[in-house]
Amino acid sequence: MIGAAQDWLEARVPFDDAARQQSLPLLDRAAQALLAADPTGRTPLTVVDLGAGTGKSAAWFRRHLSPRLPGRSINWLLVDAHEPSLEIATQHLTDADTVVTPLSDLPAALDNHLPERPAPGTLLLTCSAVLDVLTQDDVEAILTTLTTHHGVGLFLLSITANWHLEPADPRDPELAQAFADHQRRDGKLGAEGGEAMLRTARERGIHTTHGNSAWQLNAPRDTEFTRRFLTERVAAAVEASPELEDEARDWLETRNRQAADHLNVTVDHCDVLVDARRDH
Repeated sequence: MIGAAQDWLEARVPFDDAARQQSLPLLDRAAQALLAADPTGRTPLTVVDLGAGTGKSAAWFRRHLSPRLPGRSINWLLVDAHEPSLEIATQHLTDADTVVTPLSDLPAALDNHLPERPAPGTLLLTCSAVLDVLTQDDVEAILTTLTTHHGVGLFLLSITANWHLEPADPRDPELAQAFADHQRRDGKLGAEGGEAMLRTARERGIHTTHGNSAWQLNAPRDTEFTRRFLTERVAAAVEASPELEDEARDWLETRNRQAADHLNVTVDHCDVLVDARRDH
């Protein structure tokens, strides 16, 4: 994982938070699973936020999870391969511990932070907008961690291949495909990340549930963010397919004009809940 630009992470916070309102039913299910595993709430819960970045994801989970687990002692652990981002995160979550590691090494990296003989439902793995940048090895490592510790995983805001623009443009599908190709570089799962997590968990006999949490970008309210979003997507598409540069530049100019007036964009995301407790 490579840390995303901090200003981009800051810019997307209100849109992520709005989208995650659609994720609350899955968060409720995760909390119910943790309560069922330990109705007394006497066993401390460890929440590990994967690809934690500057801590925006963990802060959201803390804000919404703690009221659903009243009285439960919760230890927070932030995991990322980008140490400078974690240094920023700990300024906001001062009581959280950090681990710098690639997720493919997750089971070993967490050895010193998790009990050797875990009770079911005492581990929650979380992430937001991370599954698309993982490899299949990363997914396997995450699921191995969950099965070893009989934990629950809640993975939100994973991009899919679907982003819808209204009004439509005949060039939309080609540019969307080029962007999807870019996201799969270096063995990353890209838009298939959520589906890969679901499929691999099911192959292991782990119970899964999924949901959707779309961004809704509407002109003229969201003009500035929409323009940045489209500009970054086009840059990635052209990097993957340089022959599209002239077409993409013209498309972006058109879309930027529309973003000030009547362009609406829906960006689909997949949410995944994985429950690896032994008895449920």
